[in-house]
Amino acid sequence: MIPLRIVETERKDFDQPVVELWRDDEFVGMVFWDEDTPIVQIYADDDGDVKDLDVRELIRVLDMAERIVSPVADVSEFADLRRSLGLRTAEPDSEAADEEAPGGWDDEHPATLALVDEFDPQAVHRTEDGEGFFPRSVANALIARCNELDLAVIEMEGFDLEEGELVTRQDHEMAGLARGQTSWRVFRPAANARAGDTLAGWPDRPTLVVAFVVQLPDGETFVA
Repeated sequence: MIPLRIVETERKDFDQPVVELWRDDEFVGMVFWDEDTPIVQIYADDDGDVKDLDVRELIRVLDMAERIVSPVADVSEFADLRRSLGLRTAEPDSEAADEEAPGGWDDEHPATLALVDEFDPQAVHRTEDGEGFFPRSVANALIARCNELDLAVIEMEGFDLEEGELVTRQDHEMAGLARGQTSWRVFRPAANARAGDTLAGWPDRPTLVVAFVVQLPDGETFVA
């Protein structure tokens, strides 16, 4: 079954963000905040028929969507993720505690939060500056998840992790991929297919670990 993905949008008739649900290029529905309740609307397909949705996938996506549209969402649960990304966090007794720090967690794209939330604990090694390294099986899953979250893997590098030390491999590198004038809907799946094919071509060693640079639809990038 084709996975769902979410797209955060602003609509003039809504005070809060609206999250659209998509399955490939098919619009599935949307989630929005109404007074004190999150609402989901699911639409029929182009032929007027009902849609079959994976319940577990739908629950996961709706949970993420509720966090985005809620005007009272508590982001304190993401403290560990803040630290892993090197983002600024105001101390509770700081005079600036009530002010949003520039570049803070609230500015992060929800897809970034979702990817880090799921894969940060699966890194088998992490450098002091926060760069994560993932075993092959997790790396494959991360590429697939990027596709679901409308993210693109644009750089990838493989190392061997031997006794806690990273060993560079000259032939294990996927250079940065530029989007140029290509539309995002074409670029994103092509980039992730390229990453998957590149990883498949690397030797299957238990010591292999992979680092990623991921791009958002707006062109921003981050290290996984």
